[in-house]
Amino acid sequence: MNKYLKMLTVVMLLLVTAFNVSATEDAEISTVTIDDIEFDFDSNGTNYIYAPVYLGSTFEVVVEWTGLDVLNGTILEDVEIEVEFDGDEYESEEFDIESNHIGRQVFEIEIADDEDLLEGTQYITITMTSDNGTPLDIVSIELDIKRERHSIEIFDVNFRNGLQANAGEIFTASIGVSNEGRENEEDVYVVMNIPELGLTTRTDRFDLFTEDYNFTDDDDEYKMYKQLLVNLPLTVPSGVYDVHFKVYFDDGDNYNEEVYTLVVGAGQAYESQISMDTQSQIAGAGDAIVYKVLFENPNVEYDIEVIGLNFGTYEVRIEENMAYIFVSINEDVNLGEYNFNVAVKAGSNVLEDFDVSTRITNNANSGNSANFSDAKQGLEIGFAVLLVILVILGIVLVAKRLGKGDELEEPMLDEDQTYY
Repeated sequence: MNKYLKMLTVVMLLLVTAFNVSATEDAEISTVTIDDIEFDFDSNGTNYIYAPVYLGSTFEVVVEWTGLDVLNGTILEDVEIEVEFDGDEYESEEFDIESNHIGRQVFEIEIADDEDLLEGTQYITITMTSDNGTPLDIVSIELDIKRERHSIEIFDVNFRNGLQANAGEIFTASIGVSNEGRENEEDVYVVMNIPELGLTTRTDRFDLFTEDYNFTDDDDEYKMYKQLLVNLPLTVPSGVYDVHFKVYFDDGDNYNEEVYTLVVGAGQAYESQISMDTQSQIAGAGDAIVYKVLFENPNVEYDIEVIGLNFGTYEVRIEENMAYIFVSINEDVNLGEYNFNVAVKAGSNVLEDFDVSTRITNNANSGNSANFSDAKQGLEIGFAVLLVILVILGIVLVAKRLGKGDELEEPMLDEDQTYY
């Protein structure tokens, strides 16, 4: 009996061992490619040393896997690949693996540029797990972390008056740059450029030591701020523009760039070019009147805002160099004087505002008022009269021409005339 029990125990152990082996050999990581350099792995996930990668950079990791034909057609469901580096984890979407199938997952790995990540050897670990979290394969690669030989960064940009300015004003910026590379840099310079406006300015050339340089008097000569300014011409159209900051280094062969957004308004310089034909009119209930706003600069996209008009309805029409404010006065409006405001804007900037008044009397169509329907009727009558006059003139002209034709035919010889 004991003999049979021992044999049964051995068989069960063999079965369990066989199950564990097959469970870990259903799929494997066959190849890992880092920035076009390919690494092939054996079943033990041997470590490989990869060429230097640099602080502050991003590199691509392509993980290729193979489904093994151990369980004879078994499909592995909800498989996941995880890449771990410097405490960060990058996970793939879940996928299925069939026997003898191959596939790939792609990851973008960022290398932080901070004091916590030191130069030297760092490991990147790649794990393939099944749906229950059981590792199917694990491989690791050694990365040689280094600082680049030449690397100048823009670490800060400040704006004295913010990222809003008006035409005619000076836009200023303070740019902080630092040497993050392993070499001292000479002839570094910073450029500020607004491409859409054709505006560019730059600093003088300067030097930046490495952070490891043995400074004296606690001078931080591996980082510094540079001031740049540009004058926005009066003709700059209001709008939103990209401002590019570039720091050039390594004899001008390399640069780093930051882009910000600047909002430009029309500016105070245009206030004197904005006017109204009149700021006061007299009208009657039910009348329609019009106010005109005049502006001269074609480069500004103007907008008109009417505030506090409560004695009728209005409509604004903006033409190339003026705006019309059509006001239709209510029939039941009380007599008296009404005030409202007209604001001329460019974007969110108010360039000029006018206090406007309308005095309502019991005499319709009095003063400077103009009833739109009456005006239309008058124009129609005038057009009809003009048409009649043109017809009469046409008849007279035709009659005169016919008369001239008869006069030319009169000199025909008369039979009773005698010539000497």
